[in-house]
Order: sequence, then C-alpha cells, then structure tokens
Amino acid sequence: MANFELAGLSAAPGEVVKGHLGHVTLADGNKVGVPVVIVNGVEDGPTLVVTASIHGTEINGTGALLKTVRATDPQQLKGRLVAITVGNPFAFQVGSYFSPVIAPTGDGINMSSAPMWPADSGGTVTLRLAGVIGEALKVATHSIDVHSNPPDAIPFTLIRRDACPDENVLNEMEKMAEAWGFTVIDSPGRSATGVVGSSLAHGIPSMTPELIADFFLWEDNTNSGQIGITNTMKAIGMLEGDIVPQATPPMQGDFYMADRLTSHKGGLMWIKHPPGTFLREGDTAVDMMDVWGDLIEEVKMPYDGYCWSFTGGVGYTQVVPEGTQIAFTFRER
Repeated sequence: MANFELAGLSAAPGEVVKGHLGHVTLADGNKVGVPVVIVNGVEDGPTLVVTASIHGTEINGTGALLKTVRATDPQQLKGRLVAITVGNPFAFQVGSYFSPVIAPTGDGINMSSAPMWPADSGGTVTLRLAGVIGEALKVATHSIDVHSNPPDAIPFTLIRRDACPDENVLNEMEKMAEAWGFTVIDSPGRSATGVVGSSLAHGIPSMTPELIADFFLWEDNTNSGQIGITNTMKAIGMLEGDIVPQATPPMQGDFYMADRLTSHKGGLMWIKHPPGTFLREGDTAVDMMDVWGDLIEEVKMPYDGYCWSFTGGVGYTQVVPEGTQIAFTFRER
C-alpha cells in the first residue's frame, strides 16, 4: 500500500504523522495552522476525516479525538483516520463559539457555516482556514464533525437526510449514526457549507455527534466521544470488534429538529424538567423569575416534543435578558 499524502504530510502504512494542514499569516508574521494527526493503517480501506473544535467552546470533541488517536493501533487499522483536532484555532485559542474579530474588515465567523468545498479563497482568515479543511474532505470517504452542548443536555447525533444526494449516502450516514450510539435527530435542510454540508454535497456520508458539557474535558463526555468514533470505524470496516454501547442509551423514535424556545422576559431561568423529557403542547419548560422573586413568565412548549438542551445566556448562565434563545427542541414524526 502506498503512502497517504495530504497537504505536504506523508504517512507510510502503519505510521502516525502529526502536523498542520496549511496555515494563514497574521499581521506580525505568525502563522496559524489547522492541527492534524494522520493514523495510516497497514491495509487499504476507508478514509475517515474527523473534525473537532469547529466551535472554540466545544473542546471536549478535541479531547475525545485525541483519546481515539492515542488508542488506535495503525497495525490493526484498515484505511486511515485523519483527525483534525482543532478545526477553528482562532476560536479555540480564546474559548469563543465564533472566530474573534482580528482584522479591520472583521471576522466573527461561525466555522460551521463557512464554505469549505468550494472554499472562499479570497475571504477572511477563518474562511481561508475553512478551505484548508475542505482540502482534507476531498480525500475522505466518510466524515464526522464532533460538536457539544451545555451540561443541561442529552447526547445526540444530528443527521441530514434532505442533504443526502442518494440512497447509498443516506444509508451509510444512518449506519454511522446508529453505530455511534446516541439518540439520532434529523436536521432538515440542504446547506452545502461546513463539514457535514460540504461532505454530503459531494456524496460523502457525514454526521454531527453532539457531546455534553462542551467547555469541560470530563472523563464521561470524552469517553463517549471516543466510543462513538471507534464504533463508527468498526461500522465502516476500519476496525474489527463489536460495537460498544454508550453509557446513556439512545432514545428510540424518528426524531427531527424543531425550533428553539425564547425568553420574552429577562431574569433567572428555572428549568422545570430534565432535557429529553417528553412535554405536551402547553407544558411549561422554563419558569422565568425576576430578581425580586416574582414569577414573570412561563416559557411553554408550542407543540408536543422534547428539549435537547437548555443553553441559557453568556457562558450558559441561567441569568438571561429578554429575547434569549434558552433551549433547543425536537419532535417525533
């Protein structure tokens, strides 16, 4: 089997190679690149590209990916794992969901919405790094974009059935999501940006697992990510072995992403039910209380469904101004 080549890096069969997938240059001459670890197996097989920390607040995806890299023996691997451990180094550096503004023309970009393939090669620094990730996606047979939610959440995997170009891609994506082991939620839409949208638009099965407690490298959340990545590699024929169940069993049903709940009064948000609890239309999901202890709003479910996470305000505080999106919801078809 020949060496695996990507962005000037070369990994021989059975070799682990670390480096960067290209870089952009800042005003002071410092270069910022996208870190990657390539684990190249001794037999030919799929090329799985996994990204983490596309949002700089969601670092436990990086922890899960690093654990997977360290635990994967290339001598037992068919194909190769391309582990992009920090998808947005600008946001990662400062613990920000979006890229920070670092140029007079601004940036502040959500890397999940950035065009990657084709890329905006004449855009801002974040858009140029998105194009670097896009070059890696061009060699992929499968991809995973690992994200995370606040502590008040269920673990789940977003798939995008509408964006699949054919039944083969759809079936392979669903196989990956089932193997990962989280509750599966469909996200309607056909956007061709970000890791998943760019991949699906080019016929590459892809999905977005969402871990819990994004700021924190806790053993349970990083372990669940490692289990999920490893299970996916088993499902697509890269590793031998049985699928390992996740600690939190997946909810059973045909679920889809619905909307968000918004507070119309500012104050303290009191969550009435754990995430993943079935709520009827009109049930109160969150009570809003003012700083004098008075109940000022009951945020109710507009339909039968569930909340997958309660996001709160800045830094996920449960003290929020009016107009804050405080929860994500999903429903069963």
